[in-house]
Amino acid sequence: MIDDEDMITNVVDPLILEIYLYKSNYKDRLLISALKEKAYMVRMSEMIDEDDSFFVRVEDVHYILRENFKKDIKQFDSTPEKSLSNLVTSIYFIDSMIKSFGMLKYFKVNVSKSEVYTRKSKDVITFEFKVIHSRLHLPSFCNEEFLEKCQDIFRKIGFYKKDRFDKSPYFETTAVEFIDKLIQYTHNIDEDEAVYVDNILSILGSKIEKDNPVLLIIVED
Repeated sequence: MIDDEDMITNVVDPLILEIYLYKSNYKDRLLISALKEKAYMVRMSEMIDEDDSFFVRVEDVHYILRENFKKDIKQFDSTPEKSLSNLVTSIYFIDSMIKSFGMLKYFKVNVSKSEVYTRKSKDVITFEFKVIHSRLHLPSFCNEEFLEKCQDIFRKIGFYKKDRFDKSPYFETTAVEFIDKLIQYTHNIDEDEAVYVDNILSILGSKIEKDNPVLLIIVED
């Protein structure tokens, strides 16, 4: 299961997720082998051992799960939720991520050779993952008033440009930089405007703040 602190708000669209697989785990080992055999892999040339870290396309992972782990997924789908905690593996979690995050493009896979590891936390099986790159498309869920206020705040903190000669409908930044500037901005505003900043921070959620991904924030269609 996914810890509450790892929950991603339903308006944030992860584009790249980083996951961890273990050679000492049977199902992980099967998945690693299948990825290396069947998926198009983008390797990290700067790594000392590039087999330990690579990117794979979500569509390739989805295909491999359906071809190689069809029985596992069928079992997960037919098992009552209260009984799942005794059965889940990395296959379950990765399949759930693909189903949940419709904009997901890539997984960054880190392969660990460690013999000592656990995915159990408080008697529940968990799965470690990190958001590397994410999208926030404000026009798709904000009303006009809130969107205009966001644009105004983003302009004041130096991210959004509205000059007709130097204008972009989106901007990119790291989550920590974005959050820090929002918090600094609240030091000199009234309570009414601070409510808007609080709402923006709530939209991002604690998982995004913790993982500090690159954020693609779209403010105009």
